[in-house]
Amino acid sequence: MIDWNKRTGRKSNSTSDYIREMESAVDDLCERLSKDSKDFNSKLFFDALHEYISKDDRLLYTNITNYIFSLEKEEIFGIMQTNLDNVINYIYGEKFNSDHEWKPEYRHQRNPYDRTKRTVLKMWDHMNLAKRQYSLFKMKDDDYAKIVDEKMEEAGHELSKEMNGQLISLVSIFTALSFLLFGGISSLDNIFLGAKDIPVTKLMIVGIIWCFCIMNLVFVFMFFIAKMTRSNIKSTQDVNANLVQKYPLIWWCNLVIVSILLLSCWAYYIKNEGFSVEAYNCLSQHPTLYFIAGTVLIVGLVVGCAVKIYKLSKIELKD
Repeated sequence: MIDWNKRTGRKSNSTSDYIREMESAVDDLCERLSKDSKDFNSKLFFDALHEYISKDDRLLYTNITNYIFSLEKEEIFGIMQTNLDNVINYIYGEKFNSDHEWKPEYRHQRNPYDRTKRTVLKMWDHMNLAKRQYSLFKMKDDDYAKIVDEKMEEAGHELSKEMNGQLISLVSIFTALSFLLFGGISSLDNIFLGAKDIPVTKLMIVGIIWCFCIMNLVFVFMFFIAKMTRSNIKSTQDVNANLVQKYPLIWWCNLVIVSILLLSCWAYYIKNEGFSVEAYNCLSQHPTLYFIAGTVLIVGLVVGCAVKIYKLSKIELKD
């Protein structure tokens, strides 16, 4: 950890006697401010600062910072701040004008005390800045550990919340699929138990209807589970996309199943089911032609639907 305990007693890196004298004078000003407020005299401090500014032109802020960093008690800085506030109140009060009366010898001659007044304000600002920096940077290992623990605790809560949400999602999906699949298999088993007494075309129609219902029911369950868990199962994130572009897989699966269902119904229909005797006799004279025409019609309808779905999935989305 960085050692912020900079002492004013350390030797200066400069070899200049002039700078060393300035450093000693600034340290003396800081020592004056550290005196008890009862013994502090604002006029004497201002006079000492004015003498320093008149001689050395400017403050050495490094020494002020070092002095603030070297304070062992918080109360000492409070005393320094109180004393400097008293100096500020003094220099902008009526008593200052009577103690430091000044009459310019020339018309445009500047008041020599104005520069010292500004220096007092700069000193006040730098002292508070140094104290703020010291408070921010002087952190012990316990402080760092506390910050890390707080951040880790927040991250742990977020991670736990996310994991619980994902676990609930997995359990919900597994449970829903289990009920649907096992219930669907059980119902399909009951359908095939009477397969000996049911024509093949009827059996195909019933089985395809069962497949259509189960597949869409699974999709509906997946859709609502995704909504509850805020998951995304869409194929595109564009808000202008249509349903085919958002869920193309279910549309293609439904197209295939419906196509097989139509062909099965047509195959069942041409086996004398639903025909009147006259129509059957007419159609029975040209069964091949009638079968080909019906088949072409159904295949054309299926191909038309497939082309429509393909075009919908390829529509350029607006920005």
